[in-house]
Amino acid sequence: MSIRAAQSIRVAFFCWAAFHFTMTHWPNLKVPGPVPRTDLWVHLMAFGGWTAFLCLAGFFGPRLGPRNLGLCWLIGLANALLDEGLQGIPIVQRHCAWDDATANMIGATAAVCVLMLLALLRRS
Repeated sequence: MSIRAAQSIRVAFFCWAAFHFTMTHWPNLKVPGPVPRTDLWVHLMAFGGWTAFLCLAGFFGPRLGPRNLGLCWLIGLANALLDEGLQGIPIVQRHCAWDDATANMIGATAAVCVLMLLALLRRS
């Protein structure tokens, strides 16, 4: 991958991270949907996407390398918990819940698992 492409992915990650943080801390945001607890699916996809994007930015080595994926997974889990915890601040007018945090962590873990599988398939 060219240096320009790698830099573009990193810039895109930071743009996504800023958007993601804004949306997860937007005061009193409601997510209506066709299924009960639609917000859990949104949590799963949002944090999975955030973690996948972080992995693809390749901050810690080759994008699909074990070091990069492992560190991105740990950072994804930390981000999932920190982000959910910050929603408990009263001015944000959101609620902090274990089921939301769990969906966040499942999303981050699923993203890394998919990328690990992709890495294994590329090697064989």
